[in-house]
Amino acid sequence: MLLSTSDESAEDAEFESGVEGNKKQRYTTYYERIPENRKQAIKIHGVTCKACDFNFEKKYGSHGKDFIHVHHIKPISQFEKPKRINPETDLIPLCPNCHSMVHRFKSKTLSLEELKKIIQ
Repeated sequence: MLLSTSDESAEDAEFESGVEGNKKQRYTTYYERIPENRKQAIKIHGVTCKACDFNFEKKYGSHGKDFIHVHHIKPISQFEKPKRINPETDLIPLCPNCHSMVHRFKSKTLSLEELKKIIQ
């Protein structure tokens, strides 16, 4: 379906709208995580992003209190076998944007130092 308004040029205003919302099932492998490790990492490192210093509570008030992603410095998918996680040395808090950028390419997970270099 092509949509257009009379105020815009034809090139800028025309697009094709697609149907979304069809249900599909996906079967996947996922790696177990222990919620206590996350809690301990936050207790040790806090809830401020280690890459960009973003803090959700400072930005969003009480709605953002205690919100942060916790990142495994070495991706679990790279473990040869399950291992005991040390929340102090194996986990760091990252905001969702920084966490997404670290994992943007499956072939290369960025280190914290590499990410910091990019965003400076």
